[in-house]
Amino acid sequence: MKQIQPINIWINGETKIGVNFSIRCIDDNYQDSAANNWQIFDLDNNKISEGGLIINGQDYIDWGNQPAMAINTWIYNWSADKLGLTII
Repeated sequence: MKQIQPINIWINGETKIGVNFSIRCIDDNYQDSAANNWQIFDLDNNKISEGGLIINGQDYIDWGNQPAMAINTWIYNWSADKLGLTII
């Protein structure tokens, strides 16, 4: 889980503030694509938003070419960029 620049998320008629971000690979065909599930949490660690991202094409190749210790950092940065989040 990574801390993010706080963002406002509208849920059921009220604004919640997201401060933490998590991403997990839920399916990887080990060839050319992987499905990921992301979640955003508030200060009390309540999940306030979630969704999915598919990584494929050149992005999948770039992710696979990372040193073992860098793959998690890479996917967090890639996902945050796709979602418009800023990791702090």
